[in-house]
Amino acid sequence: MSELPTRASAYEELSRRMGEKQLSVELTCSGLVERWKAAVVPTIKTPTATYYLKMLNVHVLPAFGRKEISSIGRYDVEAFLAERAQRYCRNTLRGMRVSMSRVLSWAVACGWLGKNPCAGVKLPHAGSRIKRTILKPEETIAIASKLDEPYSTLILFLAVSGLRISEAIGIKWVDFEGDVLHISRRIYEGKAGSTKNDKSERSLPIPSSLLARMRLLGNGEWVFRSRAGTPLNPGNVLKRYVRPVVQGLGVKIGGWHDFRHTLATRSLKKWPTKVVSEILWHSDVHTTPSVYQHVETEDFRAPLNELADELLRDVTKSSAANPCRNDSNERPET
Repeated sequence: MSELPTRASAYEELSRRMGEKQLSVELTCSGLVERWKAAVVPTIKTPTATYYLKMLNVHVLPAFGRKEISSIGRYDVEAFLAERAQRYCRNTLRGMRVSMSRVLSWAVACGWLGKNPCAGVKLPHAGSRIKRTILKPEETIAIASKLDEPYSTLILFLAVSGLRISEAIGIKWVDFEGDVLHISRRIYEGKAGSTKNDKSERSLPIPSSLLARMRLLGNGEWVFRSRAGTPLNPGNVLKRYVRPVVQGLGVKIGGWHDFRHTLATRSLKKWPTKVVSEILWHSDVHTTPSVYQHVETEDFRAPLNELADELLRDVTKSSAANPCRNDSNERPET
């Protein structure tokens, strides 16, 4: 599994061992991507396809677009990722590798390429992931109070519901049945599509106080909308409105996902992991505590105090009973 982690790589190795001839095709990486867009993209969910194309257009094609796919080797891919590692985090590097590998493995399946040069390539060390801030309730309230609508209510909605920003801006009033919200879409790169995965479709009861505030935003197709009536652009809202406010308050945030991480961390202190995981609707219940739960310095106080009370109780009593004990042969200082 470490050498042949995917079905495509297994087929490649099988073909090599069986001596199957590969077709000799003169095809550039750009030409391959165009064929892949026409044949494969229609079979992929829109948000996923949009992400792959973004990685390809912004990162892969500028480096490999004019190269013949048969001339791209493992070293080329590793050198490409190593150079990008100086500017991008590990998650972005993973996106480059995955999108490039997806296209090249398709070329192998079509018989246009003998082997996928991305197979088995490891990611280089890169910048750290975005640091998440676990916001205090008063910090969230302060941020919301400094913002105009609909951004103010959007902040509170994210903090209470734990929805992803792409899901929140994709909410319509028709998605409500009473106080129950049915989440079935998200907005990615300005386009509406299905949720991140099938399991991401779920229903969530919205507290009456929050729902009442949301209704004050007025009627319209989208709950959180621009002046033109279109869904909000999360990147613009974060850059133009939210970041200036948090900077003025002296609060550091990594991005929209901080509100989701905050809900997980706070809720896991009071509620069962399964309940919190279902609110966030993680496909794997272990994701919630391993990724979304953050331990803060204040969390250390209670266990350390308890240990100190057990181990130092007698020492403390002894010291308190003899605060000025001196050796019998020594005279006290005057």
